[in-house]
Amino acid sequence: MKNEEYINKIVEDTGLSKKDIENLVKEKKEELKGLISEEGALFVIAKELGVDVSNESKNILSDIELNISDLTVNMKNIMLIGRIQDIYRVIKFEKNGGEEGFVGSFLLHDDTGEVRIVLWDENVNIFNDERFKVDEIVKIINGYAKEGRYGGIEVHIGKYSKLIISPEDVDYKKFPKVEERIINIGEINEKLYRVSIEGKIANMFPPKEFTKKDGQSGKLQSLILRDATGTVRITFWNNEIDKLKDNVVGDVISLSHLNVRKNAYSPNSLDLHATKQTKLLKKKNNLNIEAKMVDKIKDLEIQNNIVSFQGIITSIEDLKKVNLKSGEEVSLLNLNVSDDTGSIRVNIWREMADELSKSLKNEDGIYLKNILVKHNDFSGRYEASLISESVIKKKNDLKFSNLKTIEKSFKGQTNDFFKDFTKIDTIQSPGFFKIKGYIPNELSKIRIYEACSNCNKKYENCSCELKGSKIARMIINQAFEDESGRIRATFIGDVAEKLVGTKAEIVTQLKDTPDFEELLNKVSSEIIGRDLMIKGRVKFNDFTNAYEIIVVDFKELDIEEELHNIIKEIEN
Repeated sequence: MKNEEYINKIVEDTGLSKKDIENLVKEKKEELKGLISEEGALFVIAKELGVDVSNESKNILSDIELNISDLTVNMKNIMLIGRIQDIYRVIKFEKNGGEEGFVGSFLLHDDTGEVRIVLWDENVNIFNDERFKVDEIVKIINGYAKEGRYGGIEVHIGKYSKLIISPEDVDYKKFPKVEERIINIGEINEKLYRVSIEGKIANMFPPKEFTKKDGQSGKLQSLILRDATGTVRITFWNNEIDKLKDNVVGDVISLSHLNVRKNAYSPNSLDLHATKQTKLLKKKNNLNIEAKMVDKIKDLEIQNNIVSFQGIITSIEDLKKVNLKSGEEVSLLNLNVSDDTGSIRVNIWREMADELSKSLKNEDGIYLKNILVKHNDFSGRYEASLISESVIKKKNDLKFSNLKTIEKSFKGQTNDFFKDFTKIDTIQSPGFFKIKGYIPNELSKIRIYEACSNCNKKYENCSCELKGSKIARMIINQAFEDESGRIRATFIGDVAEKLVGTKAEIVTQLKDTPDFEELLNKVSSEIIGRDLMIKGRVKFNDFTNAYEIIVVDFKELDIEEELHNIIKEIEN
């Protein structure tokens, strides 16, 4: 059937004008990035409009072959050819009507990229075909593209789709065999489903046991891997944690067949998950981390990896002692480093904090080599932390004409938060107090209770005449310390959610999952050692025989902001 005959057929069945159809053809060719002929576009349009051209489908579909890099969400009538790069397990589930359903997937690769192919129900039978294996060429006809569960694009095999193993009408030379390529951690992105990386183990967490939704027990273990371009968390599940045996912090390892997932708590962060196909190999060579130099501090906000930079110390805090969940007490030194483009907070830990607290002072010029920069959800800013490969050197000849500090908006702020602070050791009676200090301990527990939406009391203790609905409320108890002493601080409800950065409803859903431990670790790393100004009601606890404070509000303490308000108060 020639193009004119297609057009006449569509006009006859739909009533559209020839001009309308020409416009549709133009749009379809743009949608498919010019990879479809005019005849192919007319066939697709006819099918979408319900015009019967089924007899010609075999000839036309050959025109719609795409590269993986050309795929976009909602694209239909897709033909793809590539090699199987990875095969995932088939999952059984229960449909809404109570019937059994099956879903399986595999990773398809061509020389432009890779994409997950998803099959449903009877289509998963192809997984039992002995020819269906990694590195085999497959041809997909009439697939459709959707947004994937973990981001990116997936191609689904539907009722009218076809998957051909070892197709005869393909030039195999165009599809070289899949090779395992090691990429830098900084290259990991959500478009990649599976990666292989190499790096040094920066941290390794102990194995954890958890209970699955079906009541069965499970295990997980995570590590933090680092190379010259950044860091990433890698999680091993169940029997796969045996692959971590005999590995310790400082080992250089290579890992293959790792799945890429979005972090549940930081949408901008990605994690890796080991699979049954993951291979871990300990390397004999040492990993040399030599980060790139970033000339302007303002450009650090787009890095989110390991870099080197320089600047002037514009504020430096007193050395603190903080307690980790392991019981270890470590030192923490915080300072702000600035140039004429911006400013960034730098966190220095352990022995390096002890050492540098004796030598660094305000207005020192410094060069910071191999420093980890990442976003802190608690402060809402990018911050820098020293790692084992970091070096800080004084640079006395460093000069800037106009130093920038961390930008704060003082407009419209009151001085209420900056007045009448009380030293912890002077609190000898109940009342309303404001305290300046810091959080000295990691977060070890988050409590959730069911509350009445009207009075916020425990639902079973509610005395409202008309009870409200049940809502989840959060309680967090943390030590709070200043230079004079320590007090127990309780954060409840909205204030607790503000501290954690997560709603109570979400924490409730995660409470009995392995992800909960990850949430605790993430929040702990962001709030431990943070300087805060808190205000709240102090009461005496007969059980602990000490005063405690119920926090009604808090804000992060910034030395430069506090100085600004003090100066403003003096001027007034």
